[in-house]
Amino acid sequence: MTEFEVDGASLATEPPQPPLEERGFEYARAFQNRVIEWIQNGTDPISVVRAPTGAGKTATFYELIESRDMTLLVYPTNALLRQQRERFEDDDVDVAVLNANTLDGHGHERTEQLLSFVNKYATDYDAVLTNPDILQAAIQDMYLGSDPMRFFNKFDAIVYDEFHFYDALSVSGLLLQIKIIEERQPDPKILLASATPNEEFVRFLRERIGLTVRDIDSEYDSDGDQFRYRMFVRRHEDRKIIDCRDEIATELQDKIDAVDDYDEPQIVLVFNSAKDSNDFHDFLYREYPTVFEHTAKDNGFDTNDESVDLDETNFYILNTTSKGEVGLDYDITTLYMEKPFTASAFLQRFGRAGRQSEATVDIYGLGQGPWGEDVDFPTFAEQIYEGLESTQMNQSRLADLVGFRAAYAITEREESSSWFNQELREDFETNIDRYDRWYGFIQAVNAEYEEIKDGFGPGKYQQNSPEAKLLEFTKECFKTFRGLRGRSLSASIKYPRGDQLGVTTYDLSTTLRNYDIVDVDDNNTLVLGLSDDDTPSVVTARLPAYETEPTKYDQSTKAIEELLQTKIHRHIDQTGLNEEFSVSTELLHRFFETIRIVDAIIPSRITTSTYDIEIDSDTNGPPEINVQARQI
Repeated sequence: MTEFEVDGASLATEPPQPPLEERGFEYARAFQNRVIEWIQNGTDPISVVRAPTGAGKTATFYELIESRDMTLLVYPTNALLRQQRERFEDDDVDVAVLNANTLDGHGHERTEQLLSFVNKYATDYDAVLTNPDILQAAIQDMYLGSDPMRFFNKFDAIVYDEFHFYDALSVSGLLLQIKIIEERQPDPKILLASATPNEEFVRFLRERIGLTVRDIDSEYDSDGDQFRYRMFVRRHEDRKIIDCRDEIATELQDKIDAVDDYDEPQIVLVFNSAKDSNDFHDFLYREYPTVFEHTAKDNGFDTNDESVDLDETNFYILNTTSKGEVGLDYDITTLYMEKPFTASAFLQRFGRAGRQSEATVDIYGLGQGPWGEDVDFPTFAEQIYEGLESTQMNQSRLADLVGFRAAYAITEREESSSWFNQELREDFETNIDRYDRWYGFIQAVNAEYEEIKDGFGPGKYQQNSPEAKLLEFTKECFKTFRGLRGRSLSASIKYPRGDQLGVTTYDLSTTLRNYDIVDVDDNNTLVLGLSDDDTPSVVTARLPAYETEPTKYDQSTKAIEELLQTKIHRHIDQTGLNEEFSVSTELLHRFFETIRIVDAIIPSRITTSTYDIEIDSDTNGPPEINVQARQI
């Protein structure tokens, strides 16, 4: 273990602009004034605000809301959305929330709900808070009926907060959203805010989409306003929190014994794995009941668990993962964190402590690097960027993702000739790089797919031929572009949660890598548990078109992806030997190199040692599962 200190930091200040002064600011951080100036007089449609966690980015959103007719605020997680709603409401800003719970209809009914929602709240509220998934569903024509794209005409200002949160697939959707909003408004204001922005995202907006961007960066100043406090860091190499659970639990017990008030969160543990987070919670329940009593858990398993409501819970310790860390706004004085996989994610996680007072941080899995000596916070941030993997995205891959998204959105609307589809087509055809390439590719795949023999009907290919299988699999993978974040197979599950079985929905493929199915209740809910030797059973998956080639699904996501990529490129090479096959094998290779197959394909069947799970993903709604005990 290595110990060192990271000193606090301050930001440059100035006299506040009038909007901030009217809200009671005695001074403003310099970047806040720059944002106000852009809102009031800026000519660039987009502004990228780079400011550290806790620097006060949200304070600038109020002027945008006040100065524009209707502002849309977009947050990457529902937890952050709820938190920000409460913040605005506490400041007497009337906001409405638009999410999956707001829209409960399907098809045409859902479209009308979406549009009526905006029409209703445009006059009664100052802003709408939503997630980007709803915006993407409108673009990808997931809402049927009258033009859902009219939704974008209602807003002349939009904020994408914490926009570093998204991966390349999601970013391709955000880029289309930004372009559409910019095209449909005469004077749009689009604000992108993050402590650790992905600069390739910003570069793409400038160079590939051709939009002008105002850069607003916070400035450190030792004589300015302090926003970070000293942090005492202990670095643990090559270890996970769960490996040190007894040592950590003892420390937590000592901290619990030393205080009298447990209502305000002071301690946070951030795991890389929901499984480890769950296991630690169960461990506390069994071995440290006093610590467990004052601990709340909020990871991906808890997102859809109705029994978990942090807003209604008093706790002193929070057990979470990356799913719950975004937007943490507590006075965290003790942080136990596992090193995430990128520099950006590290600084987001690390920056949650030391915002209001001095803090102690234990970092697990952080090996040797340029860090290890006492430095100030800006220097430590530079060391992290130097020593850890960058999150910057490949521009060429991003161009392919954006181009394919645009082409797929148009293809899904082909049967309609209405004016609003033509408007969207003109936007994409003239301004989206690689749109033509991927539009032609989709058309070629669809046309060739029609050549598969249907019963006694005509066609070039038998249904089980290599060409037919590849075409069917490819069309299935197209569906990943229907949503923002790719496809997942969610199931209703009951899982060990310390003193009870939690009931939630979670990705089944991920779940079965860590848990066994021990029972299935009357509602087709899977009851999960650990096997006796703490090793989950073997899991195999049958994928559409390739049901005769089972794939091992009890591996890491990375290992599964590598296996699927190897298989599909071999199939493409085999199909390319047929001279009558008219789809470009070069583009087929490129398509699968661009996507992650695990995000694009849903198995048609999953098998464990004791259960068979049949999956129907052809429904209009979420995939349906049918679980049956295996006859052994």
